Amino acid sequence: MGRKSDWENERKTAEEIIIEILSKAEYQGLKYGEIVEHAKQEDLSPRTVDRYLKALVQKGIIKKNGAYRLAVEAITQKNAQRTLFSVLSMHLFDELHEKTGQGSLKDEEFIDLFTRRLGILALYTFLVGMEKATGNQPEEGGRWIEQGFGTLTQKSGWRSCVNRQVHGGVVQLREPIRLGEPLRPEVFVEDGTVYVRLPTAVQKGLAGKVFKQLPKPDPRERVNLLKACLKRLYPAETAVLDDAMNKISEAVAVSKKR
Repeated sequence: MGRKSDWENERKTAEEIIIEILSKAEYQGLKYGEIVEHAKQEDLSPRTVDRYLKALVQKGIIKKNGAYRLAVEAITQKNAQRTLFSVLSMHLFDELHEKTGQGSLKDEEFIDLFTRRLGILALYTFLVGMEKATGNQPEEGGRWIEQGFGTLTQKSGWRSCVNRQVHGGVVQLREPIRLGEPLRPEVFVEDGTVYVRLPTAVQKGLAGKVFKQLPKPDPRERVNLLKACLKRLYPAETAVLDDAMNKISEAVAVSKKR
């Protein structure tokens, strides 16, 4: 193979910069103007950004849906590693998800298993962040702590477990909800590099859509029973949280009078 042309070198550099910009964005992605502003710091002109954004969309690496977000990331990208971990780590809840679907767990058992796994995952993720920070990657360590735990994907899995426990088994929605593809990360190899196609099924607002389609009657009584069980098992801890909620309610009540 011969030497790469100047245009090919420019293309690689511009693509890498744009991919890196989007890899640091939140799940909702970035609008064109925001990308241009970030790209200015890398000496990329708006015309160059526009040209390579279109090329990346055409190649399927970037998705455009009101905003631009990554559809495919090389596993060498730090964001891809965190995203993949946030999904794979949910295997920690596989057994719990299955048992709640069967309706075979007492509330006490469910709370014990759920809180134990949640705490382990939180601490493990934080320790990974601290490990990377002490390994001369302070910014990446911070991103693991800020973005590696409590992701939308993880919250969706936790919500499903709690919904099943509250409803006594697998929940049949009154109307189906259409999800984006892929539902899970897709891993493939191209030119010796491992790539991850990021899941788009879980988006902001999905939980609200699910709650709107939950079967009747209203499960408020079951929710209250589960909450009462939590208080029996962890009276001191829930007292602190109840106090926080009461203070918020008091503040709201006072504010309404003005």
